[in-house]
Amino acid sequence: MIGDFQKIKTQYFCGEAPIVHPSTGLVYFIDTGNPTCTALDPSGTTREFKLEGNFQCLGLREDGGWIAVLDDRVVICDENFKIIKDLGNPLAGRTNMLLGDGTAGPDGCFYFGAFNCEDLYSKDGCIYRVNKDLSINIVLEGLALPNGLAFNLDGSKFFVTEMFGSCIWSYNFSRDTGDFSEKIMFAEIPESDGLPDGLIVDSEGFLWSAHWAGYRITRYNTEGIIDRIIKLPVPTPTCMAFGGKKMSTLYITTARKGLSEEDIEKYSDSGDLFIIDTETIGRTELLFKG
Repeated sequence: MIGDFQKIKTQYFCGEAPIVHPSTGLVYFIDTGNPTCTALDPSGTTREFKLEGNFQCLGLREDGGWIAVLDDRVVICDENFKIIKDLGNPLAGRTNMLLGDGTAGPDGCFYFGAFNCEDLYSKDGCIYRVNKDLSINIVLEGLALPNGLAFNLDGSKFFVTEMFGSCIWSYNFSRDTGDFSEKIMFAEIPESDGLPDGLIVDSEGFLWSAHWAGYRITRYNTEGIIDRIIKLPVPTPTCMAFGGKKMSTLYITTARKGLSEEDIEKYSDSGDLFIIDTETIGRTELLFKG
């Protein structure tokens, strides 16, 4: 059983990348393509941060502060999102490409995607790694908008949502070498269920996938079989994170992006943060060790 939805009014254009800070319990989430990040404390109070650039995704650093992927570069920030180091843009000169979603890995590195913003179905999409020495290199290619990245509990598998391939892939992953191998189809998403977007793993190793324009979140078991579907009252959930005292509260970001004026009027809560209590326990965020 799950509870009723609560909402935090943000009206983000494209809410994304919710992260629960393991020491404070604060829930951070961003408005992608914009410079805004909101922090929600357990009492329901919010604080807004502004960055010198437009967010695409976030990761927590072991040494404090953040790694942030922006539209056009990767940066290291302090706790208040002041940029303290610019790591550059691995896509420099490729004007048809944008940086995208990301996650910390079990090896202490940070992984993020890039995609062809002029042709979302193009297989130009790829995955980059920010190493612990802050160098950046490409590790996977041939993906149509990679837009949801996660590792399993023991760090031996990597999952990536290929949004415009309507599927989730699984790779074997070596923590020792950082190598990826044996690409296997984990789940295929029918057109009627929207497009797969953000991806997380819970404490049982099950995957949760948000469905862009699908009005739902799907929980898959470790074999890629649907375990549960949570329907939402808005079209476009984008990603999720577990938090709260028991790590069983699910925080769901949503978007207004792509909706018509009629749809925005009909689904006026689009762009808000949805909160729901579940019986599932989440996992603690992995940290970037660079």
